[in-house]
Amino acid sequence: MPLPLLTTTIGSFPKPKFTPIRDWFDISREKGGMNCAQTTRNYAADLSKNKEKNEELFVKAAKEVIDIQIRAGIDIPTDGEVRRENYIHYHCRHLSGFDFSKLEHRILRDGAYETDLPAIRSDISHSGSAYSVSDFKTAQKLSSKPLKFTLPGPLTIMDTTADCFYDDRPRLNKVLAETINKEILALVDAGCKHIQVDEPLFARQVNDALLFGFEGIDRCFHKVPNSVKRIVHMCCGYPDHLDDSEYKKADPQSYIDLSSMIDDAEFDQISIEDKHCCNDLDLLEKFKKKAVIFGSIAIASSKIETLDEVVNRLKQALSHIDRERLIVAPDCGLGLLPPKIAEEKLKIMCQAAAMV
Repeated sequence: MPLPLLTTTIGSFPKPKFTPIRDWFDISREKGGMNCAQTTRNYAADLSKNKEKNEELFVKAAKEVIDIQIRAGIDIPTDGEVRRENYIHYHCRHLSGFDFSKLEHRILRDGAYETDLPAIRSDISHSGSAYSVSDFKTAQKLSSKPLKFTLPGPLTIMDTTADCFYDDRPRLNKVLAETINKEILALVDAGCKHIQVDEPLFARQVNDALLFGFEGIDRCFHKVPNSVKRIVHMCCGYPDHLDDSEYKKADPQSYIDLSSMIDDAEFDQISIEDKHCCNDLDLLEKFKKKAVIFGSIAIASSKIETLDEVVNRLKQALSHIDRERLIVAPDCGLGLLPPKIAEEKLKIMCQAAAMV
């Protein structure tokens, strides 16, 4: 009898209410729309109070989030990104060259979203001290299963910050990729076996992805050994708030446009949406080498999927890809969802993966 399909999560999880920082998902749930600027401005002030107590609460939050995933049946959980106000700016705060004091107003994601962003005002550099190692080691001690650690990709960082210095996208892509590579190599040395770079902007900026984006991914994973799973997540974007049916997501045609480059690139797994966009599953046949992390539950809908609909879609997928190369996950991070709904969706997903 074949083994059950592997399951994983993508990154963010709804933060427990006692977590010392708030993120853009919290504000979205409360006010019906994300506000990147608000969390960016509040982050430093939130963490400046009672650092020792904050650390205890971060550990407690990570344990709660990891335990939920393991109870649901997830094979490769994440730490839920509980320490991050958002997964992009958290990385940038650990680099020189970024200004988080004087923000710049920008319109993002093909006009779908506008906010104030931290600015790049000088050369970006990495101190050499990797923040991710402590985050990973602390969370891994709380988990009976190997954790996946997630990092933002260069194009995605570029889209969620304001470049007031380089004015050269390929060069900036390279510089940012080198900072990510330093974090990844430190994670490898710390024993992390599943490392994911998130590049949702590939789906929105196909030309940039083809011209220099994949080169950036190669730099991110430079010198990473084959014993480590190198993963790229490419969703079509978060909506502005839960159950927002009008949100302008990226065109899933991007997956087809990029499929050849994806399959030839130097990483092991590609993570794609399917539940939201319901791809033509012939797409899976374009991946001859890559394992596919297959988005099987919606992360922006409060409606809980039925077991039958998840099982049936996974069965359809398996008619287009080898069983050994299909991994089951949500479409993206679960940060928009209330915790109880997030947990129920994961349970359904894991039950379906075990049944197929």
